[in-house]
Amino acid sequence: MEKILKIINKNTGEKLEEVEFDGGYNIIFNNRTDQGNLQRIRKLDNGRFGDRHWIKNYYYRPIAEKLIEKFTEIRHINSHRILFIEDIDWEEKPTTGRTWMARTKIANKEFTDMTGYDYIIEFREFYTERMQKEQIIALVYHELRHIGIDGKLVKHDVEDWGNMVATLGVDWATTLGDIPDLIDELEDWEELDSAAKQLNMFRLRAVK
Repeated sequence: MEKILKIINKNTGEKLEEVEFDGGYNIIFNNRTDQGNLQRIRKLDNGRFGDRHWIKNYYYRPIAEKLIEKFTEIRHINSHRILFIEDIDWEEKPTTGRTWMARTKIANKEFTDMTGYDYIIEFREFYTERMQKEQIIALVYHELRHIGIDGKLVKHDVEDWGNMVATLGVDWATTLGDIPDLIDELEDWEELDSAAKQLNMFRLRAVK
C-alpha cells in the first residue's frame, strides 16, 4: 500500500514536503511551546538497519507485549522503547563454537535522543529460523528479563530465572522436542518446582 506523507504550513496551506513510500516511518519533530524537546512517532516496524541487520519490530514486539502483560516480573518494560533487530547475514561456522542467539543492549544516549529507543534486542536469524514458535517466545522472554526495573541490564540469575528452566528445561533453546508456549493462557507460571532454582543457569550460555 503506497502512502503519502505531507507537511503543510497550517497558516498558509503551503506544501513544504511530500514523500511517497510503501513502508513504515519514524518522525521526529519539536515545538517551541515545550522548549524544543524532541517528540517522536515510531512506526518503522520493518526495514533494513545497516549492512547486515533488519528491523523486526512488527514480529517481535507483539510477542513482547503479550509476555509483558502476562508476567509481573517484566511489567515495568515499555516494548515501544525497544528496537528489535535481526542479523540476517551471520552464519555458524565449524570454528565458531557455542555463541549467543540473541542479546540485549542499552542504546547509547545519542541513539536514544534521536530515535527514542532505550534498548536494542538483537537476534540472529541463523538460529531463529530454525526455532519453533514456542522457542522464539521463550527467547524473547529471556531477553526481556535482562532489562531491570532500574533500567540497567540484569545478568543471569539462577534464583530469579529458575521458573524458566523448570518450565522449559535447560535446553529450551536447542531442543528438538516440544516445549510449552509461555503466552498460552493455560500455562501456570506461578506453581513451579522450587527445586529448579538449584539448576545451573550457565548451561544456557548460548543465549545471552
